[in-house]
Amino acid sequence: MWNFLARNKQVAAMLGLLAAAALVVIFLTTRGGGHTVVEKFMDEIEDISDEAHIFSTLSLPSDDRFMPSVGNGHIATNVFSDTVYMNGLYNGRKGESHRARIPAWANIRLKSTLTNHPYSPVYSLDTKHGVFQVTVDRDRSVVTQRIFAHKFYTRTIVNQIQVVPKTHADPNFVHHEIWIAISQMAGPDSKDIAFESPIPEIIDDTIVWKACGKTKETEDPVYQPLPVDVCAYWTSVPDHLVVPHFRSRVFTFVMTVDKNETVARQEFVKILQEDGEELFEKHVERWLKLYQQGGMEIEGHLELAKIVHGIWYYFMSSLPSEGTHLPADKFFGLSPTGLARGGTFDDYEGHNFWDTEIWMFPSILLLYPRYAHALLQYRLDNVYVAAELAKLTGNKGYRFPWESAYTGSEVTQPCCPEVAEFEQHITGCIAFAARQYLAMTRDENWLKHGGCSIVTNIADFWASRAVINYTTGLYDIENVMGPDEDHSNITNSVFTNVVAGYSLYLAQYVSCLCKSYYMAKSPDHWADIAWSLAMPYDETLNYHPQFQDYKRGDFIKQADAVLLGFPLQYPMNISTRANDLTYYETVTRSNGPAMTWSMHSIGQLDIEENLKAAKLFNKSYEGYVREPFKVWSELRRPRVGAVNFLTGMGGFLQTLMFGYAGLRIHLDRLEVNRPQLPPEATRFRIKGIKYLGSNLTLDIGIMETTLTVSSIDANWPLTMNNGRYNVTLVPGLTVTLSGSGPFTIRSLPWKNCKLPADTIGQNYLRPIGL
Repeated sequence: MWNFLARNKQVAAMLGLLAAAALVVIFLTTRGGGHTVVEKFMDEIEDISDEAHIFSTLSLPSDDRFMPSVGNGHIATNVFSDTVYMNGLYNGRKGESHRARIPAWANIRLKSTLTNHPYSPVYSLDTKHGVFQVTVDRDRSVVTQRIFAHKFYTRTIVNQIQVVPKTHADPNFVHHEIWIAISQMAGPDSKDIAFESPIPEIIDDTIVWKACGKTKETEDPVYQPLPVDVCAYWTSVPDHLVVPHFRSRVFTFVMTVDKNETVARQEFVKILQEDGEELFEKHVERWLKLYQQGGMEIEGHLELAKIVHGIWYYFMSSLPSEGTHLPADKFFGLSPTGLARGGTFDDYEGHNFWDTEIWMFPSILLLYPRYAHALLQYRLDNVYVAAELAKLTGNKGYRFPWESAYTGSEVTQPCCPEVAEFEQHITGCIAFAARQYLAMTRDENWLKHGGCSIVTNIADFWASRAVINYTTGLYDIENVMGPDEDHSNITNSVFTNVVAGYSLYLAQYVSCLCKSYYMAKSPDHWADIAWSLAMPYDETLNYHPQFQDYKRGDFIKQADAVLLGFPLQYPMNISTRANDLTYYETVTRSNGPAMTWSMHSIGQLDIEENLKAAKLFNKSYEGYVREPFKVWSELRRPRVGAVNFLTGMGGFLQTLMFGYAGLRIHLDRLEVNRPQLPPEATRFRIKGIKYLGSNLTLDIGIMETTLTVSSIDANWPLTMNNGRYNVTLVPGLTVTLSGSGPFTIRSLPWKNCKLPADTIGQNYLRPIGL
């Protein structure tokens, strides 16, 4: 394991010259509700690895925001930063709530990487093994540092330093001990947590340190009357490591942290009993298991393959581990910049937005439905807060806040009250995620333990928000803001009305699924409202105005009306879809967030404009992915916005999975429609698609596309139409897909419940869908 990053010295010397600083440009940028950031832009560093899952460099980014993170869903840190963040640990009242900073007692640096030594360190991120590595080839030794957030011992961040002496060719050479200088760089005291002064302890003959404290301010006095306890343990770190000249040695330094002091200590004691190499192997084993369960492989386009590996790595670093040493803590969701960030306004403070359900959730659901379940569980855990918010705003059911964190209450910054007030579509987005989850899993247990209730209460909210317009005879939804945050307090946002209508129809469907154990209130009434919701449509121009009274030519922030085609799959004529795409591309401002162009690319693929789709596909990631560690920014270079932008990553994955692979989720089927290779790729493989308990692999090549079945759930037998005839899917079978499809995979009807009509807006004749 230690030697997988050896590099050619000539390449090192050449690339070291190329790492010189270039022109510095300073830009001011904003996202939506005033998120501001300044970037000192310099030429990016090159990734010199030719392996898809390893990112290697001889120089670190000049901007440390583009350093990678290590995390395991419980704790995370950016490599070499002075900050550790923990799942569910926030400080600050309401709109000031943000992830609480823990000093990085795990931040240990080799001094040879901090000063102008005559060595050329190689820095690498291994996304399959979940480890950051530094290798320094010195005169008398090779020193390798591994940094990782343990995937099994999830309260733990580990630093391991291996020193391997070199054999000297001169027999007269005088051997001395090898000294390696190191520094612990924990940073200043936390402003968020009132830690007591660290105290030393001796555990198993090892000097360790402990610091415990409490967060300084609770998020909401009603839902969180008391601060949160935090306790950390870490090993003592000397100034130098001393190694005999004749043998190698591995030094292991660990930091554990938890809200429970006993848990943090138990984990720490267990770690001290582990052999250093076995400790690492247990971590690697968990990461490899994730890659065995699912993943995406691209051949013929190394850059694209690396980006995909990076995205899944950053996702998995913020999602909870499966099978941990001690029971996992409650999960508090995915924020737009992941678990390793969130202490500042620029990083969205670790809050949850619609980003989770619309942008990250679908791809995660396809390969890792248990993580999709965990994301929905965060919403279920906070329904009592959503019920109170609906009541406070004069509505029924559940209204979820635009931003939420520890308590589930509204934590949008004081700067942006209109966002918190009007951007209500998040409640419909949560129902849409539930719809997709039920379509892919038919999880009866989830329905029984909150699913029935959350779906029907969201429908009650939208039913109370829709007001009959006696002039048109249709229901209006007023005082909202769509995904385009440049227009607030509008009426009949097309995106909002469709997700609201889908929510109402879904409740009607779920009331049938749940009727043996859950009594729904008025399922037909929900459908009646959905059927009669107003739906802006311009018959002359054959396109969807973004909202009622939208002025054609007004610029917008990001994808909004185009989301009707995907992900909402709202039926419309191909000409209407094409007009929506063409028009909104011309009025979307250039400094919008990353995920917009992913949706435009999917749309162009749907209407078979493949050249245009490829151009937009390239636009969806070029300038957003920062080298050498494939860290995404919210905005295209030279602007920055939020960093490690999981939202943009999620949109990009959807372009691959739902655009080029052509996958489509429906309540009664899974479709593969016009599967094709991404630009320049020679093979595209999605392994571990989980549909109704089955495990499938879609393999798209130059000459043919196949679907391979690894396993089938006996409760849900599957049949597939391969373009010619129906095939019963059984384990071990490989089906060749002939033609462009759609290729449909179906199972038995679910409880013989009638599928929702999903017809919204009777103010114009519904055309036949795509």
